[in-house]
Amino acid sequence: MKNIKVLWAIITVLSLILAGIGYQFVVGSVITAKDGRIAIVLTKGERNFVLGEMRGLLANMQQLVSAAADKDIDKTIRIAKKLIDDSKGAKQLSIIAKTPINFKRLTNNIHAQFKTLYSDAVEKRDPNHSLKQVSIIMQNCIVCHGAYQLTELNK
Repeated sequence: MKNIKVLWAIITVLSLILAGIGYQFVVGSVITAKDGRIAIVLTKGERNFVLGEMRGLLANMQQLVSAAADKDIDKTIRIAKKLIDDSKGAKQLSIIAKTPINFKRLTNNIHAQFKTLYSDAVEKRDPNHSLKQVSIIMQNCIVCHGAYQLTELNK
């Protein structure tokens, strides 16, 4: 009988820990920013990592727009492939744990759109189609930047 009580106590504690982890995964580490957006609270290193990745992806997007505007489909394809490769970058679990679920959905959607952009560029070989896809991807960027900001953890 005593073993059953200990077992239930262990199950209860583990359930609470899992619920806490699940809550953290969904809600993230956030506060409301002064401008009303959701501020994701990161360490300085984490924030710099995310901002560096975003700058790199933005630079690739600009190069892709330029290549597509020049009707250079081969260069468009190369840069679209680079977007996929660069967006696979090093994952930091601490950052993933701190981002809310809707942020995760937006970023996963953008990364999936990079794959579609690449496969369509290879298959259709139409720079105008690629430009339209970039426009749609950028709309997601605008939504994300309008809803979220990255803030440093004050220690």
